[in-house]
Amino acid sequence: MSGFQEYLDDALKKVSFSEKESIKRNNDYDVFEEIREQLIKAREEANLTQMDLARLSGLTQSYISNIENGSNRPTITTLKKIADALGKRLFVGFND
Repeated sequence: MSGFQEYLDDALKKVSFSEKESIKRNNDYDVFEEIREQLIKAREEANLTQMDLARLSGLTQSYISNIENGSNRPTITTLKKIADALGKRLFVGFND
């Protein structure tokens, strides 16, 4: 066996994938993608166009479009305006 192979075998013996590490890897996600998906779904369920939502929220249609296509990352204040316009309550939290 080569020295390099022995090195690899030894290094792999030291690797530990605990449940906690596995959970951490599985929690990698794009929060802004989730926001976009939820925004589009809520807007469509309310039978609103982007223009309708813009008018109700005090934002511009282009800004709504940019949030939905991922060009803009909305602030909590912006999300609150959108939630109010949709007749929804904005919830922000931390989940396991």
